[in-house]
Amino acid sequence: MEIQFFENKMDKSLTVKISGDCDLYNAHHLFNDVTGRMNSGCRAMYVDLSGVPYLDSSGVGAVIRIIQHSKSKKIDIKFRGIEGTVRKVMRLSNILSIITEDRQ
Repeated sequence: MEIQFFENKMDKSLTVKISGDCDLYNAHHLFNDVTGRMNSGCRAMYVDLSGVPYLDSSGVGAVIRIIQHSKSKKIDIKFRGIEGTVRKVMRLSNILSIITEDRQ
């Protein structure tokens, strides 16, 4: 899994682009890397999952924990690119209701 960060200093937003499988082997890296960047003072975050072909329960857990962390830091978080298998897993896990999607 690869995680790229793109900062917009004008509006203090951060876009996180994730590529590759988000599973047991790397979900903790996703959580640690993303929440570490949240602590740098961003006000809004966009998480782009369009490059994620596979998400398991560990990945779902990381997403939930990221959302919880963003709320505790009062950071507006929106998700992009939830499609295919990732959408199906999130729907079956019943977490689409707690996710705000940014449809560009």
